[in-house]
Amino acid sequence: MIATTGDTVDGRTARPAGRATAGTAGLASPPGLCRPLTVADTVEILADGAADLLAGGTDLVPALRTGRRRPRRIVALRRVLELRTRGASADGLIIGAGVTYHDLAGWSLSPGLAATARVVGSPQIRNLGTVGGALGTADPRGDLLTFLSAADAEVVLRGVHGARTLAVPSYLAEGRDPTELITAVRLPRPCGPQVYLKIGARQAASATVVSCALVVDRVRERVACAIGGVAGGPLRPVAAEDFVRAGVDWSTGTAPADVVAGFGELVAEAVRAVDDPLPDDPRASAAYRRHAAGVLAARAAGRCLSAPSPARSVDGRWARP
Repeated sequence: MIATTGDTVDGRTARPAGRATAGTAGLASPPGLCRPLTVADTVEILADGAADLLAGGTDLVPALRTGRRRPRRIVALRRVLELRTRGASADGLIIGAGVTYHDLAGWSLSPGLAATARVVGSPQIRNLGTVGGALGTADPRGDLLTFLSAADAEVVLRGVHGARTLAVPSYLAEGRDPTELITAVRLPRPCGPQVYLKIGARQAASATVVSCALVVDRVRERVACAIGGVAGGPLRPVAAEDFVRAGVDWSTGTAPADVVAGFGELVAEAVRAVDDPLPDDPRASAAYRRHAAGVLAARAAGRCLSAPSPARSVDGRWARP
């Protein structure tokens, strides 16, 4: 069932569009509001490509208030419960597009994803912002995009002609077709340590300047890294990944200090060589972001690949520090 302005849904009348989308009162013609209950209904509404999606509203509502976006229709997704589920199989995780950062922040099945979610925005943003919203906005400094790139995640989209799946880099290169709905993200289950580090003026309360996601897979003997905030999308420093993978002792999952340091240097070189660097801004020059990326990468590798500290004697007994 598709609910539009004035329709009755579950015994309640849908609110007028002007009230439901705060800040649109100044528009010459306020957009219509649709409140579907299923993914199928949502896709039907999107078929003409003339609607904007409203999930958490952290990006759309400010854009409406300033007049930067003037959609003919707004599709509110809060009632589409299919988008708010998450689950796991033997070798993978699936996260609905309507899952919020707050929902992910304590998810033990993906420690790296949980760590990423905990440093997104403010508590208010984490309560409202969704996985699908982050992908739809495709901010080159987006924390979630950076981690998903390192985790080799896939984006699941559905349109009137069926569903398709794209790797995150392919999705970012193509963009979402306005007739499609992002329904979920799939990624492999963790098989080793994961880290997400970022630099911001006030860390979680500010936009990211530079970030680094590192994912170690001890089963497949792989190391994947993504750097955010340096280019038009998350950067995968492939040469640096190959270098550190070759230097890891996979029987213990550790790497010597010189390999960790070399990894950071190669990441900085990869940032220097990007074809579409972000321009300098008042917060950080390109040179600073390049240096910071190398520092974060080495720090992340140190946390994931360093050997445990040796035991030490405490009052004559051996104990871990």
